[in-house]
Amino acid sequence: MARSVRVDRGARVVVVGAGFAGASLLRHLPPPLRKPGETLLVDRRDEWEFIPLAHEVAVGRVHPGSVRSPVAPLCRDACALLKAEVTGVDLDEKVLHTSGGVVGYEYLVLNPGSVATPPPAPLRDHLQKFWSVDDALALRGALAGAWKLATGTAPAPPGALTVAIVGGGATGVELAAEVASLFDYLRRRSHRRPREAPRVVLFEATDRLMGWLDPYFDRVARQTLANLGVEVLLNTVVDEASGSGVRFGGEFLPAATRVWAAGVGAAPLVRELPGEHDPSGRIAIDEHLTLPDHPEVYVLGDAGRYTHPKLGPLPPTASVAVQQGPWAARDLKRRLRGAESRRGRPPFRFFDRGYVVSLGPEGGVADAVGLKLRGPAAQALYRSVFLYYIKSRRDRLLTGADWAMERTIGRLGFGSDGTSPVGGQQEKHDEGWRSRDGPPGRVP
Repeated sequence: MARSVRVDRGARVVVVGAGFAGASLLRHLPPPLRKPGETLLVDRRDEWEFIPLAHEVAVGRVHPGSVRSPVAPLCRDACALLKAEVTGVDLDEKVLHTSGGVVGYEYLVLNPGSVATPPPAPLRDHLQKFWSVDDALALRGALAGAWKLATGTAPAPPGALTVAIVGGGATGVELAAEVASLFDYLRRRSHRRPREAPRVVLFEATDRLMGWLDPYFDRVARQTLANLGVEVLLNTVVDEASGSGVRFGGEFLPAATRVWAAGVGAAPLVRELPGEHDPSGRIAIDEHLTLPDHPEVYVLGDAGRYTHPKLGPLPPTASVAVQQGPWAARDLKRRLRGAESRRGRPPFRFFDRGYVVSLGPEGGVADAVGLKLRGPAAQALYRSVFLYYIKSRRDRLLTGADWAMERTIGRLGFGSDGTSPVGGQQEKHDEGWRSRDGPPGRVP
C-alpha cells in the first residue's frame, strides 16, 4: 500500500531555484501557467547573486549591490513564491520536503545551482573559498588589509602582499588577473610604497589552464597573466597550508592571502537523487532535460548533465542554463496541449555561442561562434554578454555605471590614495560609490 503524505501546499509546476535557468523559465511561461496556484517558485534566498562578476566585487570594480537582485519580482503576475529550504524530493509521491512544509507538484523543475567544492582536509582551515558575493567581500577586506599593512609603519610578515590562488579554471584565472591589476592600480594611486613587491601565484594541478576549453584559452591566458605579473605554476598540487603560506612539491610560499578557487559541484539535493551522476554530482538527464525514469522532473542549469549528440556533456555554464530555461517553458506548453510524440516534443537543441573569459579590466579571451578574440575586443564582448545575462534593467545600469566610474572615483573599498578605508570609513566609501548611481532601490 502506498504511503500517504500530507501536502501543505502545491502547484501544477514547482520551480526550485531562481538562478539563470529558473529565472529564464519563469519569464517564458505559457499564459495558462502564469498565475499563482499554477506555478510556485521555491527559493531559500531573498536575493539572487550574479556569481560570474564576484571577482570584480573582490577588487572593488563592481558594487555588491549591482550583482544582487531580489527574487520576489520574478513572480510578479507569474507565480507564487515560497521562501524555504528544500531538504528532499520524494519522486514517487511527487512532493518536495521543505522547511516551509510539504509541497506537491505535477511537474517539477530543479535548478538549485552549484556549491563550492571544499578544499581537501589539509588545506581547509587555511584557505578561504571563493564562490559567493560574501566570499568576494571577505577577500576584498583581506586585500585591503594586506595593502595597508604592507604600506604602514609596523613590521609586516613575509608574504604580506602575496596572494596564492589554488585552481586554474575560469574562476581562478579571472581572479588572478583582477588581483594583479588591483596591485598595479594601488601602486599607481598610493603615495606610500609597499615594503615588498606584490605577488600573485596561481596553482593548477593539470598541464593547462581552463582545461575544458579550447587550448587557445590557455595560451592567451598564460601570456596575459605573465604580462600582468602573475606566476602560473602548472602540474603543481598544493599539499599543505598554514596561516602563513602554502606548501607544494617540498617548497613553501609565504602568502598572507590564500584562496581556494578549484571548482564547484552539484547541490546536495541533486546528489541525493537516484540516477547516474558524474564526479561533480550532476545527474544525467535525457533529450528533454528530464530524469529518464521521471519525465515529470526537469533538471536544469548546473544540476543536470545533458550529453549533446556532437559536443558531448555540456559544461555547467550560464550560456547553457539560459537556453534550457526557455526551452523547458516551451516543452511544458507542448505537454499541456497533450503532445507526447517526438515530432510534437522535439528534443532540446543547444546553440554553441562560444565562451569568453575576462583577464583584467582591459583584457580577455573569447571564442564566439568560431571567431577568436583577445585583449580589449574580448573584454568588450565579455561586458556585453554579462550585461545581457544580468536579470534586471536596473542592475545592468548599475553595473555599467560601476565600470565607468572606476576611472573617476577609484576602486570600491580602497581610498583615493590607494589606502584602504576601515571601520565606519569603509561603509561611507561604499555608500558614496553607490550614491553616484542613484538610490539602490530605484528601478529606472
